[in-house]
Amino acid sequence: MNAMSEVGSGWEEPHAFHRICIRHLASNVNTRYRNVKVKNMFGSTAMQFQEKKFDIGFARLGEMDRDAQHYVADVGIEKWSICHDGGHRYGILTTNLAEAFNNVLKGARSMEYRLQPGPVNPEVLTQQETHRSKAIWDGDDKGSLRCRSHLAMHKGFLVSDRVVDFIRESQFYFIHRVVGLKFNVDFITALVERWRPETHTFHLTVGEATVTLQDVQVLLGLRIRGDVVTGSAACNWRTLIYELLGQTPGEEDLKGASLRIGWLTENFSGLPEQANEQVLHQYVRAYLLILMPTVMFPDKSGNDIQVVYLPLLRDLDAIDDFSWGSAVLATLYRNLCRWLSVHRRRPQGTTITTLLGYRDALDNMRPDQFVWQPYPQAIFSFLPEACYNDSGEWCVVSPMICFDIVEWHLPNRVARQFGWKQNIPEPADTEPKLHKMDKRGAHSRNWAEYHSTYLAMWVRRYQFRFLGVEDNSDMGYNDPYMVWYRDRTRRFISPTFQQAYQAPLGATAYLAHGFAEIHRTCNTEIQAMPQEVPPHYRNIMSNIRDNTSQSLEHVGYSHLLQQFHQPTQETQVEEQHQGRGDGSTMQESTAEDDETLQVFRRRSRRTNTSMSPINEQGTPEPSKAKKIWSRLRGKKKT
Repeated sequence: MNAMSEVGSGWEEPHAFHRICIRHLASNVNTRYRNVKVKNMFGSTAMQFQEKKFDIGFARLGEMDRDAQHYVADVGIEKWSICHDGGHRYGILTTNLAEAFNNVLKGARSMEYRLQPGPVNPEVLTQQETHRSKAIWDGDDKGSLRCRSHLAMHKGFLVSDRVVDFIRESQFYFIHRVVGLKFNVDFITALVERWRPETHTFHLTVGEATVTLQDVQVLLGLRIRGDVVTGSAACNWRTLIYELLGQTPGEEDLKGASLRIGWLTENFSGLPEQANEQVLHQYVRAYLLILMPTVMFPDKSGNDIQVVYLPLLRDLDAIDDFSWGSAVLATLYRNLCRWLSVHRRRPQGTTITTLLGYRDALDNMRPDQFVWQPYPQAIFSFLPEACYNDSGEWCVVSPMICFDIVEWHLPNRVARQFGWKQNIPEPADTEPKLHKMDKRGAHSRNWAEYHSTYLAMWVRRYQFRFLGVEDNSDMGYNDPYMVWYRDRTRRFISPTFQQAYQAPLGATAYLAHGFAEIHRTCNTEIQAMPQEVPPHYRNIMSNIRDNTSQSLEHVGYSHLLQQFHQPTQETQVEEQHQGRGDGSTMQESTAEDDETLQVFRRRSRRTNTSMSPINEQGTPEPSKAKKIWSRLRGKKKT
């Protein structure tokens, strides 16, 4: 029944029609009111094919037990009356086949296995048992990840115009501009949960997608071509800092290769007006040293930054010779792979409702909701050359290096992001052992020598460029790649279908909030309408408001209307009067009952809500059916 009533499930009218078994409803009437005669009268009335005979039987049911009459009316006459159901049950009350199917469903409810979220074939996602998605599916959901922000480190640090002008001439100007960018923690969490360290891609319902070297250069303006960002950790850092920055940190400011960022803020915030070129370069290095570990290569070091990047800033004229873009992407891949470990969950402490909404949206993403090529060719004519001058590097299948970090770039798995046809990719080996490697315990290691094999691969990366066949057409559901992919991916993250039914938290929630806004707008417009407004316009606005209200009640979001509903004094008095009743006897309301039956009959025939008449004051007047039903409800309470 819940599935039938869920908007957007495909089981609502006119695709499917929900009708109630008369025998079961009659049994409920007997259980509730303990009167076999009332039960038999209801059954006889429900099975009438002529409306005239139905009216007679329904009136007699009210004479026997008014509460029972109200009960079956509230269920919905079209749900159980054969002459009012529109012929959708074909005159069938219940069948042995339906009962057998119902028994199957009852047995399925007790089964532990509900749905296979994937993968069916584990040959690709070999680390599923330790992946975050498994813990979520098993009910161990700790909420959103804790996304560390280094923006506080930039507070109080003044960047002079001369430093900005120098940065503008380098490839770091775009990095300087993104400082202070806000992010959505819940959405990032929902997206990270679909990252797979086995393939370095996000496994979405529409296929694999990832952040590529193209994204890094177009969005951040960082070079891809160049030497890898690496070097030796064996260095006298105190001496080097004095050589390149002109000042020496104290014992409490420098511990190993970790420098307290407060020391940089205290000594390099702003620039003396009469500073020469040497001092300017020192301040530029200090600012870049802050940008690199906080924006480009973030870590969990708190208020400390790593000075391993300082040797690369010795010659500021040569800093563009390094492949900073590949180093940034390698760091992103490494952090994504590490965040997904079951043992590295960090609860954010926020409500989980928003996170579930994003999960639900990704679980139900349609192919037309994903943009595979966000950078059309025409856009490059408006971008600086630094955002596309290394386009020949975007499709290399190669390891990316940043000191201790080595991560593979695999554009062949996301060919559609480059406008090419996606075929079944070759097996990927991202070398999981690399994900466990870091700087801890390697304070004197020369990373260039340690990763010499991968450095040689980077030098020969042009030999492993991936070039596909141009194809911008939509990929069908039965495309060989999609058939292969669905068996090897994790299709669902949110385990809501394992639990008791609850209203969808994705698309339905967004639509519900939109309906609530429409309801609020209509209500405001109606109240502000002057007297000279034509009645039919007010009538239309009233019906839009009423329809949105009914829709929200139907899907369980009526609470969104509570903040807009402020009953007037007249409404409260009328409700009190209706609840008190007028003391009429059952026999005195016979004529009223006949009129009620006529209203029910008219309601069963129509599919749209009729317009409410307008009273002399210019406000919508309750329909006649609502007035009659309110009086009947008042008698029921007495």
